[in-house]
Amino acid sequence: MSSSLPVRDEPLPPPDEDVGPVSFAITLVLSLFLVTTTALRASVRAANRKLGWDDYTIMLAGPTAITRFAFGIKQWQHGNGRHRVYLTDDNYTIINMYGWWGQIFLFVSVVFLKASICLLILRIKDTKTLKTLLSVLMAGVVITNFGVVIILIAECQPVGFWRGKSAKCWPTQIRIYFIYATIAYSILTDLICSLLPLAVVWKVKIPRQTKVLVCGLMGLGLVATGFGVARAASLGISTTDLSWAYCIAGIWSNLELFLGIIAANLALSPSIYSHFFGSGKAQRTVPGSTDRSNPTESGYLTSKLRCDRFEVPATMIRSPRRRGSETRSQNSDIPLEPGIQKKTEFWWTEDETDEGRQRPP
Repeated sequence: MSSSLPVRDEPLPPPDEDVGPVSFAITLVLSLFLVTTTALRASVRAANRKLGWDDYTIMLAGPTAITRFAFGIKQWQHGNGRHRVYLTDDNYTIINMYGWWGQIFLFVSVVFLKASICLLILRIKDTKTLKTLLSVLMAGVVITNFGVVIILIAECQPVGFWRGKSAKCWPTQIRIYFIYATIAYSILTDLICSLLPLAVVWKVKIPRQTKVLVCGLMGLGLVATGFGVARAASLGISTTDLSWAYCIAGIWSNLELFLGIIAANLALSPSIYSHFFGSGKAQRTVPGSTDRSNPTESGYLTSKLRCDRFEVPATMIRSPRRRGSETRSQNSDIPLEPGIQKKTEFWWTEDETDEGRQRPP
């Protein structure tokens, strides 16, 4: 007598797990750090009247990242982080709809973040070679990230892949493979934007302790690069369980994005510290473009690239009986000595042949 076990036509469903709370908790903590560091950066730069384009772009990256988090919260409320089989059709559709919006804000925020970092590097050193390299880098960032946004908008009619059979859409692989290419390029730019400042800062004549601090803070971007790799590894080409798979990928995406913004803000921490607590000698740890009363209020190593940049020619006072001397504008790259606020010298000579005799002012 023989017996046979029944054969199941369908595989067993996955366990009813939920990574939604993990995603929410991690992103909430990151959001608090993001808001705090961005607010400190903006307030210090504004107080010292040193706001530049790198500050404006990071202040756009922050709100767009927080907006992405808001859509993530709405997803979680409908069960995001659980497997598809445990969700109703309505909840699954709503999760994918909010996820669509979240992806748009993710890629837009990445563009603002990378632009801010590139502008920061140029603020430290703006050689022609560096400008060319970073311009090419940023062109690729804009093309890849906004390319994904365009695909997300154009791939379905009416707009939105979450509509299912009610929408006519391109093959899903177009969007997925383009996102893969964007992630690969993002990892490359993360490496360059993290390592390049280290090389640039190390060549600047500042105290070694300050170099180590700034390099360490910018090196946090390498951690974000690692999360970018994990994000790529977590993605698949299957679209049957997006509430689970995309939630895990979203955790890595948020770690990469939020830590990138936080690291860019923390690169300003020496200036923030000196603004609130520093005085005298401590305030000269980061030389560069200076205000009349505080050598470190620029916030970075130099301030050659500003949204309000203009060249003020040297002031020359001349007359048939006077020979002037140059006075630098406050955009000078030469750090002021301790205790000197502003110094203007006038030299008086009796005639053109008596240049050796000078009368003090």
